[in-house]
Parts: sequence; C-alpha cells; structure tokens
Amino acid sequence: MLQVLQCVEVFVELSARRLGGSPLKWLVVAILAAVKTSIRLCLIYQHNQILVGSFTVNDSPKGWVGPRSGIFFKQSHPNSNIPHQIPNKDLILAELCYTLRPIVHLTALGLFKSKSWIPFTLALGLDVFSFKSLQKIEHPTDRQANELSRRKIAFLLYLFRTPFYNEITEHRLTPVLDYVSKIPIVGLFTDGITDYLPDWQKIYSYVWGS
Repeated sequence: MLQVLQCVEVFVELSARRLGGSPLKWLVVAILAAVKTSIRLCLIYQHNQILVGSFTVNDSPKGWVGPRSGIFFKQSHPNSNIPHQIPNKDLILAELCYTLRPIVHLTALGLFKSKSWIPFTLALGLDVFSFKSLQKIEHPTDRQANELSRRKIAFLLYLFRTPFYNEITEHRLTPVLDYVSKIPIVGLFTDGITDYLPDWQKIYSYVWGS
C-alpha cells in the first residue's frame, strides 16, 4: 500500500492542482501524508518495523542483545542462525521522527508559510536526528542498509527545498548553469535543467516526498 501511494502521489498531486488549483492540491498533499504516516505508524507499533520492510515479528524468546546499541535480536527458530532485529526504544523514537516529519513540516508550512525557515529547520532537524540514531543499528540487513543509503542521499534534496534554494542554492547554481550552457551540446542539457527546476519545485511530492 505504501509503495503504491509513493508511485502515484505525484500524479495525484498534479491532477488535484489542475482540477482545483492550489487549495485542492494542498488538501490532497495533506491527505496523502496523513495516510502514509498512518501506515508507517502501524508498521512501527504493530509489527516492530523500522526502516520499513526490514523487520519480521516473531514470538520466539530466543535471541541476544547487541552490546552497543541495545537491540534485541530474535531468532525465528531455536535452530536458526538468522536473527530478526527488534528495535529498542531509541530506534523506535528515531523512526517516529522520520515518520512524523511530513506532518510536522506541512503543519509548520501552514502556520509560517513557505518563505519561513521554521518548517525547513524543523524538518531537517528531525531527519538528522533520525538518521544519526538509526546508524547505530548493528549488523543491518541488506534492506536496512539500502534504506539508510537512500535516506542519506535524500539529504541532497534540502539544497533544493524552500527557502534554502531561493536564498542560497539558486544564487550559486544559476551562474554555473549559465556558464556551462555556453558549451556546445552540454548546454542543451543545462538549458533543460534551468527550464525544468521552477516547475519541479512546485511539486511537493518531488521535493519533500518521503
């Protein structure tokens, strides 16, 4: 369900903006964020899952505790050598920060508007705290490692998020693109980037999606 929403949210947002303008767009964005947050909360509290899709619940009492992180590793069977990690409270809190970040950002955006640094700072703070805490996972599975890598790369999006982009990135990026655009062939791509960036920034699901 979560993956389906992530695949269609851009299309749904664009459709809402075309049909009802900005008010309908933000209503749809808020609904999508609330639904995705609810699904993630369900995964956290009912299935002990963080870094969605990485954990498997098992009732077996067999297991061991990581000496540094305090994570309890449950085994699916007494004879199994493959542990299932049950996150401790610190890791649950870290995942909650990541999960609630869209709701916190949208709420702050409604209160302080997009030009304010408050929504941006709140979102960045939650993401940094979450990522730093989740890095403490010992022996991450392939899925966990991939998700952590994805979240790490996603920090680059903050360079293009309002107001950081408008006040810092744009002033440094524009001269570079203008210079590169003078280079034959390469300039075709930079012109496309220059034309596309303003429209791309208007799509919340692209810039702030999680």
